[in-house]
Amino acid sequence: MLLENLKIDPTDLPQLEARDFTPLEKDYLYFRITAWSLFYLMLSGVGAMLSLFGQVLFTFWLYPLLSLWVLMFIFERIGFKYRGYCIRSLDVSFRRGWLFHRLTTVPLNRVQHCEFNQGPLGRLFDLATVKVYTAGGNSSDLDIRGLRKEDAIKVRDHIMELSSRHA
Repeated sequence: MLLENLKIDPTDLPQLEARDFTPLEKDYLYFRITAWSLFYLMLSGVGAMLSLFGQVLFTFWLYPLLSLWVLMFIFERIGFKYRGYCIRSLDVSFRRGWLFHRLTTVPLNRVQHCEFNQGPLGRLFDLATVKVYTAGGNSSDLDIRGLRKEDAIKVRDHIMELSSRHA
């Protein structure tokens, strides 16, 4: 048997184009802003309690916390348009990131199972997450967040159907 290790020209490789990605639901932006706002509200409660007992000055924590909340709001608004998912015949991909780009692709022949998750805040916004697992490890390899509940169930079922064809 002759083993050949041929060089592949990078221009011949298939590419995921920006137009191939399906954007997430607009409510997912509001979901993320609400989640972050609740986090900052809890932090401000801790700061208020410390100020009440004289441990920390009121202005020492309030202005930095408000500044962080404004920065978070701006980053979420700008970065939201860079989030999306793509399901093709051989793989599923999820991209995110405005400053730090991240593209995760999982080949369908490696998918072990998919999971549908919806937390309390997700139920409030009717949003869910599809988690894709491959062999090895106990955490998901790909999370598609920000889907409507009905769409998430359809995506999960479709990924499992496609992966069973490749098994």
